[in-house]
Amino acid sequence: MDNIKESISKAKKFYDQKNFFDARAILLEILQENQIDQKLKLTLYYLVADICYKINDFINSEKYLLKYIEINNSNSKILNFLGNVYLKRRDYINSEKFYLEAIYQDDKNENALVNLAVLYQNLGKQKQAVSSYKKIFKNNPQNIGSLYNLFNIDKGAVTQKNILEIKNLIKEKKLTKFDMASSYFLLAENEKNKKNFNEEISLLKQANDYSFKVNENINKQSNKYWLQIIPSKFDKFNFKKKDNSHSTQNIFPIFIIGLPRCGSTLVESIISSGKDKIENLGETNLVNWAFLNTNRDVLFSSKSINEEEKIKINIKQTAKKLNFAFSNLNIHNEEKSNIFSEKSLENFYYIDLILDIYPNAKFLNPFRNLVDNTFAIYNQFLTNISWSHSVENILIYIDNYLRSIDFFKKKYQDKIFSISLENFTKDPKTTSMEIYKFCDLVWDEKCLEFYKRKDLFSNTASNNQIRASVKKYDNKKYQAYKQLLKDYEKKYNWINLDY
Repeated sequence: MDNIKESISKAKKFYDQKNFFDARAILLEILQENQIDQKLKLTLYYLVADICYKINDFINSEKYLLKYIEINNSNSKILNFLGNVYLKRRDYINSEKFYLEAIYQDDKNENALVNLAVLYQNLGKQKQAVSSYKKIFKNNPQNIGSLYNLFNIDKGAVTQKNILEIKNLIKEKKLTKFDMASSYFLLAENEKNKKNFNEEISLLKQANDYSFKVNENINKQSNKYWLQIIPSKFDKFNFKKKDNSHSTQNIFPIFIIGLPRCGSTLVESIISSGKDKIENLGETNLVNWAFLNTNRDVLFSSKSINEEEKIKINIKQTAKKLNFAFSNLNIHNEEKSNIFSEKSLENFYYIDLILDIYPNAKFLNPFRNLVDNTFAIYNQFLTNISWSHSVENILIYIDNYLRSIDFFKKKYQDKIFSISLENFTKDPKTTSMEIYKFCDLVWDEKCLEFYKRKDLFSNTASNNQIRASVKKYDNKKYQAYKQLLKDYEKKYNWINLDY
């Protein structure tokens, strides 16, 4: 038993150092022991499942959670975790099933209640989502995040009474940082409806400040990477020759790249709604994950790089991790050889890497008026995008994006197709035909009826907008915000406030 305790302690050290593969190996060795009791076995099943989840090995995460519930099927936390795993695997039926089971076992499990509500919202099951959010908010009036999500489905759901209650909760300082951010975003919307522009802007700043503080340390690290490190290194990578054992010659991925709030969810919905069966993976962030987890040392090295110098990237291990992670996503495609779409928008930095691993890859680059795009990002509660919480950081990111996309469009003219959101909304038929032609897909007019699909899943800020037909672009939507960019006109020549 002492040896087991020692091994668990060693595994914990590896885990704390984020050396998950070594931690998992030790825990799996312990599971081979005959003398471990049932309680320890359950703990080990949970820990292995947790590690597998963190390294995007969702198949084995599912496996060990199922082993757990074979012994104990009444642990609400584990059932909720299993729901999360099935969500990652895009098995929405089982995801819903286990969220419901978690709630049945413990109707106060707020995480499971929120997860179920978000799942319904992302699936377009608006009535179930509204009902779930109302239940959460009734149980816990301080869960303003659920009220904010409810508001995004039904604008009339937030009353002036709610607004007064939110203001009182802020004064009483009883809310989490996440709920504070949600509160200020709702208050900003309230002032926007009253056309109180200055008050709205002040509230948006507070909303974004709290949103940043939800994961402040992680966001600081993330900003350093996205605003400094990768923009200075993306064009200096030198890939080692990869191992051909991971052949990807029969894989035809379509990567949607660009800025948030640029029409990417619309484009994704269009290409997955035609005659060809296109697996829509959404924002997996797996390219970035595989790249960082393989090449972290050289990426974060403080060593200065000359203009001519190249950074050696381990393409073999990166490809291995990426292919393994994609294989965990429950992709079923029999009509065409492994065709899927993926819309982690930051992949515009990784075009060289992706083409080295997937030579048949194509890239769709939706874009819109950049001033509008700036405020479309800033006005939205984008908790997982570290640089979205200040106008200045958004402008830095956009400027780096423009430099990167210009670099790769010159290098791979036949691989990148740019799509104007304004033009798309003026003439969806013609633009969609051009997209389909570029992707070598068979165009079908039904692709423009994507909003009628019952299986359309979207976990982005646009998940409510894509439940309706394509609407014409509103050039005046962000007119009032332009003055905020006056001080940046000279710094960024792409800022045009005269449109």
